This record gives sequence, C-alpha cells and structure tokens, in this order.
Amino acid sequence: MSWLSQLLMQLPAFLMVLSGFVLAGIFFQRARTAAILVILASVLTLLQSAFSIFTHKVLLERMIDGQLSNDIYSLIAAGSYTFFYIAISALLLAAAFTGRRPEPSPTDHEVAIPAPLNEASPTLAHRGALVLILGLLGLLMFAPLGIAAWIIGSKDLAAIRDGRMDKSGEGMTLAGKVLGIIATVLMLIGVLVLLAVMAILASEYSGY
Repeated sequence: MSWLSQLLMQLPAFLMVLSGFVLAGIFFQRARTAAILVILASVLTLLQSAFSIFTHKVLLERMIDGQLSNDIYSLIAAGSYTFFYIAISALLLAAAFTGRRPEPSPTDHEVAIPAPLNEASPTLAHRGALVLILGLLGLLMFAPLGIAAWIIGSKDLAAIRDGRMDKSGEGMTLAGKVLGIIATVLMLIGVLVLLAVMAILASEYSGY
C-alpha cells in the first residue's frame, strides 16, 4: 500500500486531532484542566496514527521479507494499539468528568430555601451522562452511536432551555452532543476515505 493510501486512511484521525486542539483552545479559559487532558489525548492520537503508518510501511515489509517474525509483529501491533486506546480513552473520560462536584447538601446550620410556588420546577431529569457516554463511545468505538448522541443531545438541550428538563445536566449534554457531531462527521469522512483508497488500489492493481 502506498504512502498516499496510508495517509488517506489516517485522515479521520488527523481531523479528530485538529478538532481536539480547536475545542481545547475554545474552552481553555473556562476549563483549563479538561483542555489540557484533551490536548494530551490529541497528541497521543497523532502518535498512534504515525505509529500505525510506521507499522504498515516498515514493520510489515520486514515481516514479509523474513527479517521480523509474525509473532513479534503481532505483539508490537496489538500492544501499541491497546496502549494508545486505553490511554486516549482514559484522558477523554477524565476530561469529560474533571471539575464536576456533587451539589452541596444543606448542613445542620443551613436551611434549604424552597422554590417559590409560582416557579415551575423541571419535570424531567437530565440525561447528560447518557449523552456523554454515547458521544464517547461513538468517537472511540462505534461511530453510529455518535448519531444517537447528536439527536438525543439536541432534543435535551432544547428541553433544558425551555425549562422542561433539569438544567444541571446542560454541560454534559452539550459535551456529548459535540462528541456525537465529531464522531458522525469522522464516520462520513472515513467512508469517503475508504472509497478513495479502494479506488486507488483498484487503479494500482489494474496496471498489472
């Protein structure tokens, strides 16, 4: 497989890295720790893409030439993939939940002030955690889940703005929706890249 094909296959990962840097820059002032974690995850994603290209272009060719055994090649490829996957997932999960503290409960010396009778309380509990998990799974494991995060997140954000849903989940819902959008866009780009790679391979083999 040519270098161009390898780069095209890594294009979704490069776009994910770019999205991570952009989002980290946007939210750096409001959530500095989370932004730093996202930057680290983006750097690891970039390193994973570079190592994937190195594995296919260098190590695989050495294995084919007999300079590297199949067992060692499989161990290196599987070990590196597992390491990058766990590290990136842990950083993104930490970024999603960092800085979130439970609501303080009234102490013995504090009295909870009831809401005014004329103020309608939210009738629905938020689904921020669900939307966030769907967005993360869509970005890291199964891209179609990102579509669900996008749709549910949009509906819940509208309900929160209308006062029909608990406002405390707005941050998680918005984060899950953004991850769902990124996962959906990357999925579509991945399909286009796959079609382009198949076309390139077909043109290469047609010359033989």
